[in-house]
Amino acid sequence: MRCKFLGTGTSHGIPVIGCSCQCCRSSDSRDKRFRTSMWITDGDSKVPATSILIDIGPDFRSQALKSGINRLDVLLLTHGHADHLNGLDDIRIFSHTGSQAPCGAHGQVKVYPETEGEGLPVYGNTNALHDVHQRFSYIFQPVMEGGGKPKLKTVDCSVFSEDNPIVIGDISIIPVPMLHGHLETIGWLLLKGYKGVGAGPCRGIAYLTDCNQIPPESLELLRRFGPYLHHLVIDGLRQRPHSTHFSYDQALDVALEVGARQSWLAHLCHDMTHEQIQGYLADRLSQLGQDFQCQPAYDGLVLEI
Repeated sequence: MRCKFLGTGTSHGIPVIGCSCQCCRSSDSRDKRFRTSMWITDGDSKVPATSILIDIGPDFRSQALKSGINRLDVLLLTHGHADHLNGLDDIRIFSHTGSQAPCGAHGQVKVYPETEGEGLPVYGNTNALHDVHQRFSYIFQPVMEGGGKPKLKTVDCSVFSEDNPIVIGDISIIPVPMLHGHLETIGWLLLKGYKGVGAGPCRGIAYLTDCNQIPPESLELLRRFGPYLHHLVIDGLRQRPHSTHFSYDQALDVALEVGARQSWLAHLCHDMTHEQIQGYLADRLSQLGQDFQCQPAYDGLVLEI
């Protein structure tokens, strides 16, 4: 399983428009951050057997071109905020509804072929899917004359659990309910070799953004899978507290509880440069006396599982 950070920045991205702070002026490529998203593949890196996208913000077209994304099997949504959803129309290259064109030379109507089946599956909670249907209502209306539109099948993830995971190729996916202020969001556990509860070891990654609170049931789920997690990706906006995001210290607290082999902070703002965040985390872990791996993620970073 290959997990690539397409973006690791907050809703503004970095550099922030009109900002001249140290981070936004930085020449370090790790300080250039698209909006937060991850692409997960399994199989050959050039022609993956499975291709999964987590979130699709307004930078998706640039992210997809830069990373060479040429197919998708599924889209997983954490929630419906603009920086995680508003690139949705660009997904039509992978699954589209054929548009009806004007009459041709002999008066016949030309119809462009559309993707077979029900469309690309999009998983999210009730709030996220409501945002999809409201903000992109044209997708679910009768076909209009002119350009095509995405062909999507929206699926409420609330019916899935560790007893009944989503299965895409050889990857089992379990939703993890979280809170982003008062908004219910979804984190995702993606596992290889998962055969069901109590069926033996597996390996995987937990992806937890955007959040500032993880309910006890979700935290217990993460703890149970902690020994099998090669990586934990967690929201860590900045050092200062925030009402809807974990701070660095709060993210560290959760990461220590989960116990993955390696933890990564994402959804980072421009308060500190990548190098400064690295130093801060190293100092905090030293103060805590923890032999524990936690780093800031950066765009283009690839994690192998």
